[in-house]
Amino acid sequence: MSIKKLSKEDLEYGYKYDFSTEDVPPEEVFLKQDRVEKAFDLALNTTKEGYNIFVSGPESIGRTTYALRRLKEKAQKEPVPEDICYFYNFDDPLRPKYLLLPAGVGKGFVEEVDRAIESLKIELPKAFEGKEYEEEVAKITKEAEKRKEEILENLAKDAEAKNLGVVVTPMGIKLLPLVGRRIVEEPELFANPRLQETYQRNLSEFEERFRDYIRALREEDHKLAEKLNELKEKVATFVVERVFSRCDERYCHEPQAVEFLNRLKKEIVKNVDLFLMWKSAEGNTQMLAYLEKLFKRFKLNLIVDNSSLNGAPVIYEEVPSFQSLFGTISYTMEMGVLYADHTSIKAGSLHRARGGYLVIRASDLLKNYMLWDAFKKAIMHSKVHIPGYTVEDFLLPYVGISPEPVPLNVKVVLIGDYLTYQLLSIYDPEFNRLFKVKAEFDPVVDLDEEVYEKFPRLIKKILQEEGIKDLDGSALSELFKYAVMLSGSKKKINVVMGDIVDVIREANVFSEGERIIRGEHIKRAIEEKFYRSNLLEEKIRKAIVEGKILCAVDGKRVGQVNGLSVYELGDISFGKPTRITASVYLGDKGVVSIEREVALSGPIHSKAVLTLSGYLNGKYGKDMPLYLSCTITFEQSYEEVEGDSASVAELLAILSALSGVEIRQDIAVTGSVDQFGNVQPVGGIKEKVEGFYRVCKAMGFTGTQGVLLPSRNFENLVLSDEVIESVEKGEFHLYLMDTIDDAIELMTGLKAEKFHKLVKKKLIEFFKRANARGKGLKS
Repeated sequence: MSIKKLSKEDLEYGYKYDFSTEDVPPEEVFLKQDRVEKAFDLALNTTKEGYNIFVSGPESIGRTTYALRRLKEKAQKEPVPEDICYFYNFDDPLRPKYLLLPAGVGKGFVEEVDRAIESLKIELPKAFEGKEYEEEVAKITKEAEKRKEEILENLAKDAEAKNLGVVVTPMGIKLLPLVGRRIVEEPELFANPRLQETYQRNLSEFEERFRDYIRALREEDHKLAEKLNELKEKVATFVVERVFSRCDERYCHEPQAVEFLNRLKKEIVKNVDLFLMWKSAEGNTQMLAYLEKLFKRFKLNLIVDNSSLNGAPVIYEEVPSFQSLFGTISYTMEMGVLYADHTSIKAGSLHRARGGYLVIRASDLLKNYMLWDAFKKAIMHSKVHIPGYTVEDFLLPYVGISPEPVPLNVKVVLIGDYLTYQLLSIYDPEFNRLFKVKAEFDPVVDLDEEVYEKFPRLIKKILQEEGIKDLDGSALSELFKYAVMLSGSKKKINVVMGDIVDVIREANVFSEGERIIRGEHIKRAIEEKFYRSNLLEEKIRKAIVEGKILCAVDGKRVGQVNGLSVYELGDISFGKPTRITASVYLGDKGVVSIEREVALSGPIHSKAVLTLSGYLNGKYGKDMPLYLSCTITFEQSYEEVEGDSASVAELLAILSALSGVEIRQDIAVTGSVDQFGNVQPVGGIKEKVEGFYRVCKAMGFTGTQGVLLPSRNFENLVLSDEVIESVEKGEFHLYLMDTIDDAIELMTGLKAEKFHKLVKKKLIEFFKRANARGKGLKS
């Protein structure tokens, strides 16, 4: 018999601290996450397209904290990206253009331009009201009038030769008959038919020449207007250049700024009348509001100001949406119509993260498929398009704008879980192209001296951040043990810090009035955390004690074994004994699971049942066919049964029913068996052992009760102090097995060889009875 009975020493895990957190420095530690570190090293040192990062792992393991820390360390060594401005597109007003300026330059540049515009509102009217300008206008006008007088004199001379006189009226120039030196007026002309006939003939002969003079006069008017406009432009240019001279000098080394200023100055000169109207509109509120709207075209809209950065930006977008990621365009209503211009543009996270890093939770991003698709396109095409279609949902006319997309250079870090990564990899063809680097956190890591040494520093860091008092050595030891218990193995530790932080917070409450948190406070926090969630377990245990759920924890039965099940309820998991029974009779159906027949068996459990058939046929059917029908079931179980951890118990129940040998009810069994009778490890060992322990305690210890489990699960026995103390007292026992024969000998008290002979005897009996009924041997 190779059964091993465990002692208290076997169950203790052996790590204790003899110092408090007062004696250790705080350190933000991510225990044993080499895979994540290497993934970040690769991604952060690669500038090629697609080397964005998907950080995978469970909640509360520190995915976001780690990502932000690494990104900020890298960002501090990188240059600050440009400021981003939008300005009015004079060629296409509905498509504002962007302007990139060196970091910190944008704010000052916008202020300089605004000051210049405000100054021009004063300086331009002053220049055009000045004496020099008026004298120049008068001079140009006088010269033009002189030339027009000469043309009129020549016109009069030529017209006189045709007996026509020139008359200048407010309506223009007209020709009338000339008699002697007197011009005949129209009433007299219309009263004299002969004179009228002569007039018409002379007028017809002079008409072509008259047109030439009129054209010459008009040309002079055009020249006058051109010269006045040239003068106006010259004066305006002079004033604009003088006002912008400081701005030109300060930003002459920025090509984009110079290009923008040159275009802006030309447009101001073209629209100089607006500045002149501003002066005349003083006191007219309505007119000033109208002009203020027109003056917006000369303003810059600074949407990203990086003047306060010391490196590349690191942006964590907590609530991703179209507006928060891509920016927004604000619309204002005027006369029932929605309007927007370049000053209505506001930046999104993609604009602010440009040249740096953007961190987003994948689940938040994927809730809106259209958002996810647009986000991918922005990364893929390296451009940020600001959506302008949000107003389309309103039943109102609108004048929208489509800003020029800003070039995008950003490294994205998505925070998600393993399943999300797998689904995206399989079903999104663009995902692997865009997120080439996977950084996966391991929630359970190997326990070694390095982990043991760094754990107190990590706890100290948490205490500082939470503003919680220190832990003494016993509290630190209990907390470390709790982390090991969460891992389910004495050789590992769970590094998902969410549950650990909760325990610390609650222990801090229980230690109110004391200087330091002690081990008893940690224990109480853990116990009460379990107590708040184990109402269902308590009701099930009470039902067992009351006999409503049948479960014997002493004596012996044929064809009945106490198996162990684990209930997963989200915030808690616990074990409970389950009565497994088997009934055998002559037939050829083999092993039949009642759960499988009524569709309450999962695929893994169904496989385990078929494995039992493999064991029976391999063990007992090598020299004869088996004529056996057997039904097995989990009594008083009405939900789906899944897993193979009950296959040892099921096999024992079947063999007991065949042999007629009674099985101990004071020992619960868990473990998986293969076709050769080897016992394999299973999950939920801690929950199963403690679940059966609590039932035995409630029903009264007999001193023989315990659990039989696979030897390969030895390291998973991270049990509570209460169970370990009960083992020490001899109230509760734990046994390890390697094969089904080990289980047979402990559970029946018979040698395995003798037990198998009894089973074989029963199967031979079935064989003979089957032949006696004329079934014969099968070929």
